[in-house]
Amino acid sequence: MKRLKFSFSTKLTFDNYVHDHSFALRFTPVESAAQHIIAFESEISPFTLTKNTVDAFGNTVTSGFLKKEHRFLDFEINGIAETDISVPKTDLMPCYRYQTHFTEPDIALSEFHRFAAEECPCSDPYGKAMFYSGKISEQIRYEKGVTTIRTTAAEAFALKAGVCQDYAHILLSMLRMDGIPCRYAAGLACCDGETHGWAEVWDGEKWIGIDPANNRPANDDYLILSQGRDFGDCAIDRGVMFGAYTKQMQLISSKLEEIA
Repeated sequence: MKRLKFSFSTKLTFDNYVHDHSFALRFTPVESAAQHIIAFESEISPFTLTKNTVDAFGNTVTSGFLKKEHRFLDFEINGIAETDISVPKTDLMPCYRYQTHFTEPDIALSEFHRFAAEECPCSDPYGKAMFYSGKISEQIRYEKGVTTIRTTAAEAFALKAGVCQDYAHILLSMLRMDGIPCRYAAGLACCDGETHGWAEVWDGEKWIGIDPANNRPANDDYLILSQGRDFGDCAIDRGVMFGAYTKQMQLISSKLEEIA
């Protein structure tokens, strides 16, 4: 068990004024058997009233609406959480077994999976996941700016490059080709100064976290903000707005550290 102090902030700046801006934020850490939130506070600017709901995957969704013109949206969270991966999480859903738009394999990724599956010495889901993670690390180089939040597992595999989201999607795709339930986790990690994405695999009784971008198990140094079938279910911020803007700039900072 670890006690973690966390902070996360995002600053969205638009190149022109926007209005009638509806947004949905998944920035409240997930409460689960293995993750307990001791303290939590959030701030959104410009100020507006918000409403919290819970989606099908157990994520808290903070929704708001900004009617007046504005050129930025800033949001920040701070808090303390306890994590303990030795406590089993058992919230399995049938949908975690099936491919999605982000994880659907093409011929090349399917062939890569076939060769990896033939070489894999393990028959259990966790053993397969860790073996596949190592194989992915041999094929994919970590590189920012090559992919986007819309890049699929097949596209990232073709590029042979990507970031944590891409590594996770490729691993999810391979596990689902074996019929193994698995899911995407988005949040904060002590090994990363930004938001991070990794995977969880169902071992038949509980969820176990794996970080394929770093090719290691996800331990108590990871804090889950949202979870789902893929990144599309876990995006920390989504919004729809009106205005003459043509682009936006996003600055993200986060910190996760163990405390006594």
